[in-house]
Amino acid sequence: MKIDFLNNLCEYEKKGGVFPLIPYTFKWIGVIIAMAAAGILLAVKIVDLPQGEFYKQLLMHVILIGLFLFVIAKEKNEDERILKLRYRAFAFAFVLGTVMILFMPLAAIALDAIAHRLPLEWEQDQSIFFIMSSFLFYYLMYFQIFKRQL
Repeated sequence: MKIDFLNNLCEYEKKGGVFPLIPYTFKWIGVIIAMAAAGILLAVKIVDLPQGEFYKQLLMHVILIGLFLFVIAKEKNEDERILKLRYRAFAFAFVLGTVMILFMPLAAIALDAIAHRLPLEWEQDQSIFFIMSSFLFYYLMYFQIFKRQL
């Protein structure tokens, strides 16, 4: 079943198909979802609820969903140039995100060595939220930079 889906996706791409994007209105829906979840997350941190850790994890995933909707939504005037910029930004975000994830632990170890501390067992929080939000923000940053160069 999974192999059929991947084969169909490869055939679609070979025929010149592009990644299906969602309508432009979802860009604002994504922003509203992310901002609302961030506000509620801040309130949860201030109020200090008994199940605060559960709500924190839930809201961080909701923020990621909002950001993802923002990223895969079409631009108001989506054309082939914008599509090329989008793919280019995805490539840059992937490379930068991967480099950051690979080298952050090494940088932390080096800083610990400079401070004459023994490195703790990978002190960084390499959580799903950190990794995904980094990739999404890198994409958004590069996409905006590339759009301004048009």
